[in-house]
Amino acid sequence: MRSSLKQIKSGFSSLGVAFTIALTAIPAIAQIDLAIVTEILGDNNEVFIENQVAQESDDAALGEEVRTEQARAQLDFNTGASGRMTENSSIVVGQCIEVQQGALVASGPANGCLSGFAVGVQGTIYLMSADEDGIGTINVLEGQIQLALQDNPDDPNALVISAGQRVARLTQGLALADITIEQLTKEEYEAIITGPLFRGYQNPLPDQDKIDEICKRLYQNCVAVGSEPPQPPQPQPPKPQPPQPSEPPNGTPVRGLW
Repeated sequence: MRSSLKQIKSGFSSLGVAFTIALTAIPAIAQIDLAIVTEILGDNNEVFIENQVAQESDDAALGEEVRTEQARAQLDFNTGASGRMTENSSIVVGQCIEVQQGALVASGPANGCLSGFAVGVQGTIYLMSADEDGIGTINVLEGQIQLALQDNPDDPNALVISAGQRVARLTQGLALADITIEQLTKEEYEAIITGPLFRGYQNPLPDQDKIDEICKRLYQNCVAVGSEPPQPPQPQPPKPQPPQPSEPPNGTPVRGLW
């Protein structure tokens, strides 16, 4: 448990101006300075805030890291947004949600930071992930995001990425002009909404019901959010072939010919 939480929060309040200057400027629509752990799935001792074991109802303040090991977690942010983390993930609470490793899905007013890029939201459900090398991917499930460089978040030429689209291979120093917007296939979309970020949680994300509508609009019919992943079609066994009459081997006498 985090017995020193009140002292930590008090210290952050007195240093709030310094942190505001230090962190990258993100549009104020989704400025985040508090994340509350509302649900833990898996090992209850495998969610950490600043390397201290966290339990449900514990919170992380501005500048603090939330990390999972063999557990998944749902967070509520002070902006009214919510997010979920997969196992072995790490985020930092700031004016944006900075994903350092693993994956986080966010819904509501919650801007993101990933691999040197700033994500501005517009009523959005989106997924950010980063591998061990810091290479990032963003999938948009509902709504739109605006993607800009983290040192220029108000770029008028920011990329607009809509529901059913993704950008991948995001790295520090990559130019916007070198980013390709890809379309998610139905199988890829369903793999996300039936994966660990959506299965098993008691409380839905804000506007989670919109995912069903978007999925049906994009792909006509979809499995339900949080359901078991669709099974790939099973290969059909080959049809038995009728036996073919065998021919006598060369040199074998045939009855009636000797």
